[in-house]
Amino acid sequence: MAQPNEEARPGERIGHPPPRRRTTHHEPAILRKGPALAAAVLLLVAALVVPLQNPRPVKILCVDDDVQARAVAGLANFSGWLSRNHATGFIGEIGWPSDKDAAQWSQVAEVWYRAADAIGLPVTAWAAGTWPANYPMAVYRPVAHGLRVDVAGPQARVVERHGSTPGYLRGVNLAAGSFAASDSNGGFGTGNPGRYGLDYTYETPSSYAFLAGRGIRLVRLAVNWERLQPRPFGPLDEAELGRVRDALGHAEAAGLTVIIDLHNYGDYALGGGADGPPRMLRLGDMELPTTALADFWQRMSRAIDNPAVVGLGLLNEPTRLAADGRAGALIWERASQEAVDAIRATGDRRAILVSGYVPMGPPSWGQMHPTAWIQDPAHRMAYESHAYFDHDGSGHYWMTYADELRSVTWPPPAHCQRLTPQGRQVLIS
Repeated sequence: MAQPNEEARPGERIGHPPPRRRTTHHEPAILRKGPALAAAVLLLVAALVVPLQNPRPVKILCVDDDVQARAVAGLANFSGWLSRNHATGFIGEIGWPSDKDAAQWSQVAEVWYRAADAIGLPVTAWAAGTWPANYPMAVYRPVAHGLRVDVAGPQARVVERHGSTPGYLRGVNLAAGSFAASDSNGGFGTGNPGRYGLDYTYETPSSYAFLAGRGIRLVRLAVNWERLQPRPFGPLDEAELGRVRDALGHAEAAGLTVIIDLHNYGDYALGGGADGPPRMLRLGDMELPTTALADFWQRMSRAIDNPAVVGLGLLNEPTRLAADGRAGALIWERASQEAVDAIRATGDRRAILVSGYVPMGPPSWGQMHPTAWIQDPAHRMAYESHAYFDHDGSGHYWMTYADELRSVTWPPPAHCQRLTPQGRQVLIS
């Protein structure tokens, strides 16, 4: 039943749900300086352990076409899993193109963000940073080739309409710290970590100030495992750690909050450079046991004490593990639990973001993890999913919008979806 003074936006129905239709989900997918910031962190800590006293009613959101329905149905699936498991969620990436069929994709993004608003999900859009001019999913980029982010792309209009609230944080990914990695160039690895300022970088102080001026409050900051820890179980690299600390200082000065995102996929490029291509280790094998990730995060937890950091993202998309399928999911469940335990053993009480194993997009969430698996003594973790609207959830957007409409598997998802609000928050302002 609708709450007093609660109004539905166009295309959104709030109140009693319509008769149920059968739905299917076929799409695989791949948080200021001084007292102000201290107060925000204390508010975050309180919110992690205090559920809402009065559950918010389920909301119904209706859309116009099958691609929009597919996107919103994915969030309905994710929010349903979170509700059944008494868990908290986070969307670490959502992206759509600004080139071909941009208007249609922006409308999908608009209704998707309305659904995320109804659920109360924190979201960081993909992406901001030093993208080339032809990269179609840059929400914010430099005006020309350079390091200063100072131009808003078309996607920014949607992102800024659905910004942070007192209940949740919203923002963007800053990805340039993950550039020149082995996933994009097989020559990069521990022996060839890339040249800072040329192959990869972290954004300038003015870039953070620009984002803050656009209403961004949360940044998911990508870092690279091989650069920060050039040998599994070894010490952190002080030069790279210093660069990350500088970036966090810029974010703090701009009043932004940060999630540190370990932007790897489960593999680790050992070597490279003059010795030839790196040797790829996979999390869960003998040379890179699951405890290696726990060791990395225990060291990072102790090394990073900037109050702007409100969350630690264990691993971006754990898709390249020592096994596939359900066996891979079990490796990831063990590795992520060990990393949570290692972080908490340091006394760190910041939020921890735990991705799902592939497929980990909202439409497929729960296929590999039927139930929640993390035991966190601090009760300050959230499950992280990534959302892209194309038929395979890859974010490549190869097909035209008309072809995407034709690709929706019969029977199509219902155009009106039930959305379950989160009962508590991990990342809030």
